[in-house]
Amino acid sequence: MFSKLQRKQGKAPSIIIPITLLNAGILTVFLLISSYLIYSTACFLVARLPTVQVDKQLIFNEQLALFLWVLLPLSIVIGGVLHYVITKRMFRPLRELVKFTAALKEGHFPPKISTHSYDEINQLTTTFNDLTERLKHNEDARNQMLTNMAHDLRTPLSNINGYLEAMKDGVIKGDEKLFYSLHKESERLIHMINQLQEMSKWNEISTHMMLAKDHVDIKPVIEKSLSLFELTLKNKDIPLDIELSSEKIWLNNEGIQQAITNLIQNAIQYYEGSSNIRITGGVRENMYHISITNPGAPLSNEAQASLFERFYRADSARNQKTGGTGLGLAIVKEIIVTQHNGEIGVHSHNNNHTFMISLPLSQ
Repeated sequence: MFSKLQRKQGKAPSIIIPITLLNAGILTVFLLISSYLIYSTACFLVARLPTVQVDKQLIFNEQLALFLWVLLPLSIVIGGVLHYVITKRMFRPLRELVKFTAALKEGHFPPKISTHSYDEINQLTTTFNDLTERLKHNEDARNQMLTNMAHDLRTPLSNINGYLEAMKDGVIKGDEKLFYSLHKESERLIHMINQLQEMSKWNEISTHMMLAKDHVDIKPVIEKSLSLFELTLKNKDIPLDIELSSEKIWLNNEGIQQAITNLIQNAIQYYEGSSNIRITGGVRENMYHISITNPGAPLSNEAQASLFERFYRADSARNQKTGGTGLGLAIVKEIIVTQHNGEIGVHSHNNNHTFMISLPLSQ
């Protein structure tokens, strides 16, 4: 496949040949000067010997000149061949890099380039391998995202369409229960679209600019996010334990509120048990640490490592039931890590899960 791509693009002249010719030219000049100096010095020293006759001096001069004229082109040829072979071997990773970059441009993911060349080339190929792996991971995530989106949107739309067709055909009649079901399905669709818009917004911001930050007390910001869920917590009879300390830090108010809101919503959405949702915030080691702990279903190590990836859901069936899109925590990562140079993490012990974010006190 990669060879076809190379033929398709056309083969450009190799840089190795000009480099080899340049080296041969430099080597020729060096050998000519060296040969002349050797010839002149040797002839001069032999001529100074008292026992050397003139005819023998001439024979020595002729033989030395012949030897040097034979040695000169032989040295140039051998040096040129050795230089070509060594340079070609040294440039092999670069040729692979060019070929694989062309493949990457066509949308194909090449295998890793293995090299034991010079440090600079090793760094270049290692960076390319990392880039390829990251792009492949993003492509896989994008494909999974499209699959998840299609599935998530199809389910409520199919439900709504099925109900409407049944009502049109007179199979069922509209009542309060039916309208409630249709309303819940439409709310689920709206929630998915809102999450997609939020993700798109934060992606756009991260790509083109950094958020403006103000030096404000973070405690009221967290409390404002908490106030949005007072009624929900009361209706679901979920106990809440809050322990926050005041501290002024540099932050974007809208961004931090969005991140905290998503984490609290996640804690409520996947709440299973009877213990408190615990929210703490305080300063430690020049960082303001916020943790949100809630009881829930057990999380595997794989799930913990992937929770902040876009469209990742630890349990697809469970997310369909709760209306999760797999974007809320990805938005948190975008805001905290990309926009605030902070840190995120999750710690799970048995059925208790703690989501942590850390924000630097200074810019």
